[in-house]
Amino acid sequence: MKIKPIVFFPPFVCFVLALFQAFGHGKEFFGELSKVQDVLLSLLGNVFTWGTFLLLISCVVAYFSPLGKVRIGGEGAKPILDKWRWFAVALCTTVAVGVLFWGTAEPLFHYYQPSAWLKEESEQNKILFSLSSLFLHWSLTPYAIYTVPALVFALMYYNAKKPFSLTAPLSPLFGDRLNGRAGELIDSICLFSLVAGMSASLGTGVLTLSGGIRELMHTSSSVWLLGGILIAIVGAFVFAAVSGVTRGIRLLSEVNASVFVVLALLVFCVGPTGFILKNGFQSFVSYFTELPSRSVYSGVNGVVDPWAKSWTLFYWCNWLAWAPVTALFLGRISYGYTVREVIITNLILPSIFAIVWMAIFGGWALETDLKSSGEIFQIIQSQGAEAALYALIGKLGIASWLKIICIVLVLVTAFLAYVTSAEANTSAMAAMSTKGISPENPEAPTSIKILWGICIGLTSGVMVAGQGIEGIKTLSVLGGVPSLFLILLVLGSLLKLIFQTKKTLS
Repeated sequence: MKIKPIVFFPPFVCFVLALFQAFGHGKEFFGELSKVQDVLLSLLGNVFTWGTFLLLISCVVAYFSPLGKVRIGGEGAKPILDKWRWFAVALCTTVAVGVLFWGTAEPLFHYYQPSAWLKEESEQNKILFSLSSLFLHWSLTPYAIYTVPALVFALMYYNAKKPFSLTAPLSPLFGDRLNGRAGELIDSICLFSLVAGMSASLGTGVLTLSGGIRELMHTSSSVWLLGGILIAIVGAFVFAAVSGVTRGIRLLSEVNASVFVVLALLVFCVGPTGFILKNGFQSFVSYFTELPSRSVYSGVNGVVDPWAKSWTLFYWCNWLAWAPVTALFLGRISYGYTVREVIITNLILPSIFAIVWMAIFGGWALETDLKSSGEIFQIIQSQGAEAALYALIGKLGIASWLKIICIVLVLVTAFLAYVTSAEANTSAMAAMSTKGISPENPEAPTSIKILWGICIGLTSGVMVAGQGIEGIKTLSVLGGVPSLFLILLVLGSLLKLIFQTKKTLS
């Protein structure tokens, strides 16, 4: 196998040059990136909101259309993974570490700094707004962003025999005209987006783990601590990616999914169960009934709401940055299942998990903070968002040794969550950069996986050290904007497939 120069070198060189610029002119460099981010979100706010909502609607239409009965790979195709392992891999390669980091910190930001959308700021309204915002940012719409490109890629790769490339899901619109240099350029742009998105999520993981280690060891944050965590995570996901889908990724996903369940049950049982059930249900009703209007909300009178820019649009950028390349992986493991089963496993089931998880952890954070007169939010402001989860564990009414177990579980979950998602995408990135990938020969060379892992680690380290949380958000926006337009074209491909005859893909 050989490298595809047009795919590999442009994004790789861009990030290397950016790193040199950040080291030499850090403050000025980050300031310019922030200005670019602000302009992009102001100009494209409505494109992001309407585009992502249309992705969700298209999944519903595809499920009930004749396309829903088509089997990935043809009628005789046998699944690569059984349903439990398929769900575990699909879930754990998409949620990453954000569910831990933002699941407890985010609702407090929404409670104390709500959007202009919220007209009456009573305590109960702010609680419902906070939790319903969590559901909006982490469930149906995000998973639709993943499902649409994954579904179209799977159909084109396995059923239509298109190449392992992001030109495959565009072929219903453009045929084979994008094969060759144009297709490689598209792959290159998407690799740039994913490196930015993965670097942002890696920064979240590093901060989450550092907060837990500081809590356990009673130490302060340092460059050495952050650097050591970064090296450990990158080394783990590169090693797992090298081992291949059927070994490392599958095993880690099963372990990770199991730890997720244990941690959620533990918090649900020892935390404020009544508060979680009551407000979780009411917030879900609010979220579901307001889904259309909130999905397309970015501001009023043509002015982008700062809250929407900081939260909703940031999230859409982050999910979109991951989506194109993640779609190659999710589509690849969908072999043998029908389109409806793909939608259930990649959209419905992960959304249910996200809603339950956010109801538990978001409800726990809100109830604890309100009872302590805003103490948890004060900790966030003074110590960073990564401190929220560990401050909450400290307030659980359980023995000290159980609190230590909880912190260790969080650390294990955070580590596995990012490693699992990153290894899948590192494998896909390496495959995109390599000639000769096919269903019979799906793995790229180890050296390419290592190079991309190093690139992601260095980019994340520089941005987190230079800007912290704001650096993470900047990376997400820079990665999400180019992906937005590609995913909207893929949406056009899906709509065309829906209205074609079933026989063209069966």
